[in-house]
Amino acid sequence: MVSPVLSFRVEETLVEQLDQLSEATDRDRQYHLKRALARYIEAESWHIKAIAEGIADADAGNLTDFKTIKDKWVNRAKHRADGQSEQ
Repeated sequence: MVSPVLSFRVEETLVEQLDQLSEATDRDRQYHLKRALARYIEAESWHIKAIAEGIADADAGNLTDFKTIKDKWVNRAKHRADGQSEQ
């Protein structure tokens, strides 16, 4: 199977770091770039999907009121402060 070729410009320091990584792992640039691109696309796709799900929930009226959210975060902050003061 023929793979498409991608070409793009990048800062020289990134190339140097990529080369160091390649040398340290005995893998070529392409190996690391393909892994990095796959991980990036996976993370960004998850983020886009989560946003779309949140918007769909909001459109369906599945919302949490501000007071409930605020109480949750105030309570969480209080427990963190209490835990830190005991140390």
